[in-house]
Amino acid sequence: MANSNFRLYVDFDGTVTDIDVGNGIFARFIRKELLEKGWHEEIINEWKAERLSSLQCLTMDCANSVATEDEMKEELKNYPLTEGFVETAQFCQTNEIPLMILSDGLDYYIDHILKMHGLENIDFKANHLIFGESTLGVEFPHSEYGCGKCGNCKRWHMRTHSKQGECVIYVGDGYSDRYAIKSADVVFARRDLEAYCKRENIDYHPFETFHEVLSYLKSGHEDI
Repeated sequence: MANSNFRLYVDFDGTVTDIDVGNGIFARFIRKELLEKGWHEEIINEWKAERLSSLQCLTMDCANSVATEDEMKEELKNYPLTEGFVETAQFCQTNEIPLMILSDGLDYYIDHILKMHGLENIDFKANHLIFGESTLGVEFPHSEYGCGKCGNCKRWHMRTHSKQGECVIYVGDGYSDRYAIKSADVVFARRDLEAYCKRENIDYHPFETFHEVLSYLKSGHEDI
């Protein structure tokens, strides 16, 4: 029997999906001349060095990308879910474990991919993608919260939705997740987030698929 006090937050890009969707769509749709110059990689490096916020990065990436909605839908067929996520989502629903996706990416592709897999009932918080006539646009409905380093503060959402006495679990893989895990009791990490946890001596559970997360939920552990 699952512990009824669990609350699960998960990153989307590179976590729910095995491949980072945001990086993928910009590698596909940023103006060719900029891609050839390595412009997008430079922007990412500036972000990781904390000289640019994710809000600034997304704004620049979108402004320099050209895509129709139909082209975007076709591109989004290339991003499979991480193995075990569907089963984990179903387990959470059956056992009334709150599950929320927290992303500093874009709502359009999250919504579209979830619907492709019949998971449209999963709550998520992200930045808002806009299709313009020649470029993409982005709005940041949650940007007033947090420290300003992210367009969508995951930690703010966690503090807002979590309840006293719950065991808060966070699952992530990336650079922005290092803020979110400060508000988690249990951390599942892979890739860049795992490297960060190792470097900072933060306790975490390594994972490759969501089967590890699901096993933890089923076991009823509560490491607080």
